[in-house]
Amino acid sequence: MILVNLVKKIRLFILFSVCSLASNSLSAAYSQWSIGAAVSYSPVIYQDTPSNIVAIPMVGYEGEHLFFRGFNAGYRMLPVGSPQNVVFRLIYDPRTFKPEDSTNTNMQLLDERDSAILGGVSYQLITQVGMFEASVGTDIGNTHNGLYSEAAWRLPLRMNGWGLTPSVGYSYNSERINNHLYGVSQSESTATGGAIDAFDADWDGQFFLGLSGYMFVTKNIRLTGSIRYLNLEGGLENSPIVEHTTSSTATIGASYVF
Repeated sequence: MILVNLVKKIRLFILFSVCSLASNSLSAAYSQWSIGAAVSYSPVIYQDTPSNIVAIPMVGYEGEHLFFRGFNAGYRMLPVGSPQNVVFRLIYDPRTFKPEDSTNTNMQLLDERDSAILGGVSYQLITQVGMFEASVGTDIGNTHNGLYSEAAWRLPLRMNGWGLTPSVGYSYNSERINNHLYGVSQSESTATGGAIDAFDADWDGQFFLGLSGYMFVTKNIRLTGSIRYLNLEGGLENSPIVEHTTSSTATIGASYVF
């Protein structure tokens, strides 16, 4: 019970402690705080379920080792800007499904899929052609107890007062994560009278393309934004509850930097 309560507190802490949606320059000032708000857009994923628009308060911190950024918090073993680094992370995964949100009566009979808290570790390598990052982790909130891995390349482009970071990568998840998000158990299928077939997801993944950026309107006021394109791969495309196998999520925000 104590562990469950602790996880719930961590989940709320991360949710309301999000900061910049695009990372600052690697030479950014240490101990930099920001406060603001953002709006995120998530498109339709599940059958006959509307898109989701959420307003999020942002309280962020960027230090030499510790940071809160986006939907994740982390601690770097080496100072920010080191050519190589190991980063320990806590990540809030906001992906959910609430049956009552669907207009499809059969979808309304499925189980709810909760958001999750993931814990993991990343290895970062900074080169002249961008930053390469490999990550592994697991669910630490007992939501689905799945494993994930990700490989990504990012290229921070920093100008005077603004910057862009394109990225590309591949995420690979265990069957527990994929069944939590896209699977249909036999009992769920039975509840729909067989209208929705049972579907057992295996290890599979998704490609993604991303672009994040920031711009200082004044010395202290910063606008941020990000967009990410996802493409489900392999057997996940056959899930009977998924409406689209490709999607694009977006977030925009504004913050005051101290």
